[in-house]
Amino acid sequence: MDAPSSHRTAFLVFGDLHGRILPAFRFASYWSARTGCDLAGLLQVGDMGYYTDLSHCDKATLRHAKDDPLELGSLDVVVRTDIADRVFNDPNTDFDLWFTAGNHEDFDELERFARASGKQSDFAVDAYCRVHGIKDGEVHSFGCGLKTAAVWGVDGGGPNARQNLPLRGYIHEKAVDRLALEAFDVLLMHDAPKDAKRPGYGSDLLLALIELAQPRFAFFGHYSGPGSRIERDYGRTEVYHLAGFEMRTRDGHPEPGSVGVLEWNGNESTFTFIDYADLKPFTRHNWKWI
Repeated sequence: MDAPSSHRTAFLVFGDLHGRILPAFRFASYWSARTGCDLAGLLQVGDMGYYTDLSHCDKATLRHAKDDPLELGSLDVVVRTDIADRVFNDPNTDFDLWFTAGNHEDFDELERFARASGKQSDFAVDAYCRVHGIKDGEVHSFGCGLKTAAVWGVDGGGPNARQNLPLRGYIHEKAVDRLALEAFDVLLMHDAPKDAKRPGYGSDLLLALIELAQPRFAFFGHYSGPGSRIERDYGRTEVYHLAGFEMRTRDGHPEPGSVGVLEWNGNESTFTFIDYADLKPFTRHNWKWI
């Protein structure tokens, strides 16, 4: 398990969490301790599974939660809890998480927090102010100089588009238009650019945004299968699909390609997936203590 070189700033990038917010923080703390690498933050591609109350959860989340309580993990951070206290009080967990919204979220609450935050580009959604949404169509600047943009939702116009989502669960053209005029380094999106993962799936708007804005990296989740780089020409932009960080493998460890390391150093920046062998010691059975 190699640490990033010392002159670069490191972030971990996670796929869909579906409630596994605290396990993501614990994995990052575990990885940081093993590598000796300090983290500047965590980035996440949506479907964080953010809900503030059981009554706000969508049917899919409630269905999965019957077999897997980790689906409801956001309830452990929206108010103070013993388990969140233990995770966030770990001295190796001195970083925060920033996310875009997917299609399985409490959009009313996200919009409420976003409006209440005023003109700033991000907003806290938890009782500890450690989990931050990036506003739809806006760019958040980190102290290291990294500029990260977010587009919320999934494609709503194609023949394979999901039906019956809340309005905010779909990509808004106005958000994409705003970002087309901005300069940024990383794009967090939930859906894929058109045809990136499966023919006929994904978003024309996201594809156009990448081609116009040419960020250094673009990350998305939403689709099943191992994470990988999308091997097609996007100009200077490297586009990656991240698998869901759901720990549903046979032994309960994270899925291959569900988390990777972004080493930020301007034009010399790199992204690499964490090796599968380095994911395997961390499981749904030991994540609270490892």
